[in-house]
Amino acid sequence: MRTRRIENEWLLLKELEQADSSRLQAVRNCDSFSLKVDCFPALLDRPTDLASLGNSIQPAHSLRIIFPRYYPSMPVELYLDSPVFHPNVHPDTGFVCLWTKHRVKTTLEQILAQLQRVLSWSLLNTDEEHVVQPDALLWYQQPGVREHLPLPFTPFFAIHPQSWSSPPDMPLRRRLS
Repeated sequence: MRTRRIENEWLLLKELEQADSSRLQAVRNCDSFSLKVDCFPALLDRPTDLASLGNSIQPAHSLRIIFPRYYPSMPVELYLDSPVFHPNVHPDTGFVCLWTKHRVKTTLEQILAQLQRVLSWSLLNTDEEHVVQPDALLWYQQPGVREHLPLPFTPFFAIHPQSWSSPPDMPLRRRLS
């Protein structure tokens, strides 16, 4: 089941890449995928002040998606090659903590959409076990910061859904295993 699911995820990524190669480029390794994504705004560093918030934004990222041995029963591991300033992104390894509860049916399409929301600060998990950059959470909790967030972005999968191979009346959610 693991091998079939990884293959299906790869085929889905290739469809998404064909739909908009300027926003997604994927390379397959054995049990991992390397991706370059654009239009995923994130703060590189802690902004010195809110007026300079725009100077800290990086829209493009390289990331690795690693499939653990017991995937899909266990969630994928997602790492940014260059860590960003966010409570749920490890500042040294770039590991992105996306889940409070993992669901076997979660697809890479959904994971990438969630990653975009995390990096833009429209989604963050403040539970102690998921905060790996406490400094970022303290910054977020300061007065006036939330009014400048989330960072503006165009939802990744809202660009070309009509160009996917699924018929228009078919739901966008796909079963991959």
